[in-house]
Amino acid sequence: MHVHFRKFAMLAIMALSLLVVGCGTATQSAASDTKTQAKAEEQASQNQGGDVDMKNARLKITVGNKVLYATLEDNATTRALLKKMPMTLTMQNLYGREMCYRFGAGSLPTEHLRSDRYEVGDIVYWAPRGSFVILYKQNGEEFERQQIGHIDSGTDIFNGSGDEKVSFEIVK
Repeated sequence: MHVHFRKFAMLAIMALSLLVVGCGTATQSAASDTKTQAKAEEQASQNQGGDVDMKNARLKITVGNKVLYATLEDNATTRALLKKMPMTLTMQNLYGREMCYRFGAGSLPTEHLRSDRYEVGDIVYWAPRGSFVILYKQNGEEFERQQIGHIDSGTDIFNGSGDEKVSFEIVK
């Protein structure tokens, strides 16, 4: 009986190892595809923003044929993001409350992080995953984030939508 248990244990370990390796490969492949897409989108939309007069600059956000405008915060995160503009990103609709694009952890500098209740229309950067986020619906959550700006009105266009191509450009 001891020999049969050992054989069974060995087979179980081998099967589990194959399962873990298989999942890891699929996950790595999906992550690689996501990184490749992100890099291509970023390179395709690289810098025409340069140095921007933050007092007069506004952000124009285009989703399909709809246009939204946002007032910007003057901080290191916003300035770094504006250097990437104009840009078009495929943003994921997450949790029924936010549109999100992940640049990757540490992609943008942060300063003056907030950890309070957000407002509908806030545009923020969530540093742990390098997420650039438009918050379009309130659920009462509080989380640490870097404020980038605030959309004046019209965020309801994201309600019930799926993933969207969203274009960003600086207007003066």
